[in-house]
Amino acid sequence: MNYYFLVGYLPELQRDDRKIRVGLTELLGEQYNIASDDWKEIELILLGRDIFIIEKLLSGKTVSIQHSLYTTDFWRDQIKSPGEGPEFVSEFLKETEGGKSFGPGETDRLYAAYYDYVIAQSKNDLLRLFFGFERDLRNVVAALRARQKGLNVSDCLIGESELAETLGRSNAEDFGLGKEYSWIESLLTTDYPPQRQELIEQILWNYLDEHAGSDPFEFNTILSYVLKLQMLEKRLALSEEQGMAKVRRLEED
Repeated sequence: MNYYFLVGYLPELQRDDRKIRVGLTELLGEQYNIASDDWKEIELILLGRDIFIIEKLLSGKTVSIQHSLYTTDFWRDQIKSPGEGPEFVSEFLKETEGGKSFGPGETDRLYAAYYDYVIAQSKNDLLRLFFGFERDLRNVVAALRARQKGLNVSDCLIGESELAETLGRSNAEDFGLGKEYSWIESLLTTDYPPQRQELIEQILWNYLDEHAGSDPFEFNTILSYVLKLQMLEKRLALSEEQGMAKVRRLEED
């Protein structure tokens, strides 16, 4: 199905945008103009927001986030008595006994299960490839951090893949991946966390640009737009939060 009207009114996104003209709320409001099978692919993306809610709740933190598939109260109930929602989440909650044994390792397992779920459930090549790539990128970053802290790399990786095996056994500075991934060198030389996060977002953004396809009216354009909007809105929200924190500090001085 082609989306001539929907794509036609979406303004072009740039990664350094400071203002979003059509946000996720407006785009998701077009649900009834999107084929039901295509909407299921979007829901797989939105499920990541539920995973974020679960992570925060299990960490003992409060969280408020829009456009999740389920409410925060729903997940509070599921943590106490798992049985509804995606099966992989219920299984995870049962295994961790409602978060009684929740730490960094369990966080990694939760996100690994989410990536695996999307890759298994999606019928869209772009979405499967993107989630596989994001998982691999996340593993590369985790491997670099593990080395810096003197930890066992294999213990810090999520999911099972050929790249994860390479990261776990390689002693090369670039894990032997420099020729395949040109961005490895940039990650190696970027130690400041905010700059590294900027680089990660740029890598993901570039991946979408390169793999969304040549037809601007195909569904891949919508998927790419949703994924980019999530990145932009997260960055802008974080910038606003940091700005407000700075203002509060100045007011206290």
